[in-house]
Amino acid sequence: MLHPAYKLQIASDTLDPSTSDDVVSIYVNLSMDIPVDSFEVILRMSDKSLKFKQDDDVSISLGYDQELIDVFKGKVDVVKPEVSKIRVTGLNSIWKLINQRTNRLYEKQSAGKIVSDLAKASGVATGEITDGINLPSYVIDDNKNAYEHIRELAERCGFDIYVTSDNKLIFKKYSRENVHTFEYGKNIVSADGYCYKSEFGSVKVFGESPSSTKGSDTWHWLTKKEVEGVAGSGPTLMITDPVLRDKDTAEKVAKAKLNTLNRNLLVNIETIGKPEVKIGDTLEIKSMPDSNLNGDFQVRSVEHIFNKSEGFKSIIGCRSVR
Repeated sequence: MLHPAYKLQIASDTLDPSTSDDVVSIYVNLSMDIPVDSFEVILRMSDKSLKFKQDDDVSISLGYDQELIDVFKGKVDVVKPEVSKIRVTGLNSIWKLINQRTNRLYEKQSAGKIVSDLAKASGVATGEITDGINLPSYVIDDNKNAYEHIRELAERCGFDIYVTSDNKLIFKKYSRENVHTFEYGKNIVSADGYCYKSEFGSVKVFGESPSSTKGSDTWHWLTKKEVEGVAGSGPTLMITDPVLRDKDTAEKVAKAKLNTLNRNLLVNIETIGKPEVKIGDTLEIKSMPDSNLNGDFQVRSVEHIFNKSEGFKSIIGCRSVR
């Protein structure tokens, strides 16, 4: 029989079942749709736990017996002593983007290059950063923080932004990789789904006009034609985006928005602890009584819960890929 296990490293101290009984519970919350991933650890009051302080480095690994997988890296945010316990909470590196405001002008840069520069300026390590759309001119202003600017760039490209378990920023389009199979009656404790139907069948995006329809290199040319991109058919969602200066880019943004609208089935899966499931992975769900809940889904959130009353379980939130 496999036994749930953990390794918690705060600053230079390592806590695990073989060396300490200070850990009462561990909770990790990872999500694409919430700006910052977080953790909460409850510790017994001890000489060791009393040493922990704000800005200490944190690494959390979960698993079974000696097979542990990293699920979180970040910093301590709050240490809150209670009567007999200490509550330690913390965040990953996206908080640096949220706290960063700057003014910059980019010319002839891809969305990915802008994201990389903003991450570097904020002190955030990067993983896979894909170029996405090309922007002849793009202004970053301090009315929004760096995270908000990156989020808007991701929406234009149809990309996801999130941080990996080793605390690196990802900016890319979903692709079917790292597939985990979940089957009703085997490794699914419970599941619930929600399907929201979009009232729009098409998207029309208007860029800044007057401008050129001949490509991003000629965005400064004058023309009487409107800069617009269209995707789909049926009732139309209309979007105005002055950042877009040419027809090709406007069409790419329209297609990305329509794709997001069409991915309208959300499913939450509760299962035994699955530290190997990461944000951005693919869940292949099988044999559900409701056939609508079967198929491929993108993992968008993971909650890991580890304590003596509930054991080790994971709650996985995912969205249909088409």
